[in-house]
Amino acid sequence: MNRNIILLLIVIIILFFFYLGDAKQEGPDVFYIPNFLDEEDHKQILELDKNKKDFIFEEFRYSKPLENGISYDILYSDKYLDKVKRVIPNEIFPSEFPIEHRYYPSESSGMQWHKDLLMYKEPQYEGIFTIRNTSESVTEWIDKDNKIHSLWTEPNSLLIVKAQGSPHHVTPIVKGSREILKIIYTQTNETNKNYDDEMKRFKDK
Repeated sequence: MNRNIILLLIVIIILFFFYLGDAKQEGPDVFYIPNFLDEEDHKQILELDKNKKDFIFEEFRYSKPLENGISYDILYSDKYLDKVKRVIPNEIFPSEFPIEHRYYPSESSGMQWHKDLLMYKEPQYEGIFTIRNTSESVTEWIDKDNKIHSLWTEPNSLLIVKAQGSPHHVTPIVKGSREILKIIYTQTNETNKNYDDEMKRFKDK
């Protein structure tokens, strides 16, 4: 092979990994991207309203669907969608399911072991963007070899899990709190009954 072509390929590979940054594939269906947003965009997300009276209380957390606005403009912009597409092996695009603002207070029991519900004909990818995390709570998941992985999600990071993929849970919070946005990336617009049931979760409360 021509020496110049070899050098060009090496440069392309180096640039690819530099552009990808610190993104990690944590398994066949778990991905983690630290420092997801630029500083200015993260600052705007930090300004989201956290008044508990505007949230739905769900035993171990507060949650509310966000209306279209700055969070959608930022998180679903081509800039950040491209970041997600570089780690997910399948073609994805923003879901019409609302971005969900969740707040886990001190002494929250966390989330039990589960697999995310399949809401589409093809499995969606559920992104957890950590806004703030002053707790010791970690996310754990089981890989295909039954090995348990544990990760403390830092502020301004995005953890992505494929629906019906790795079983995972979130450990209880003893002190501090954890604030996140749940974002759905989908491979198709064809939804199922689980999608409708999840939408009712917001409307029935």
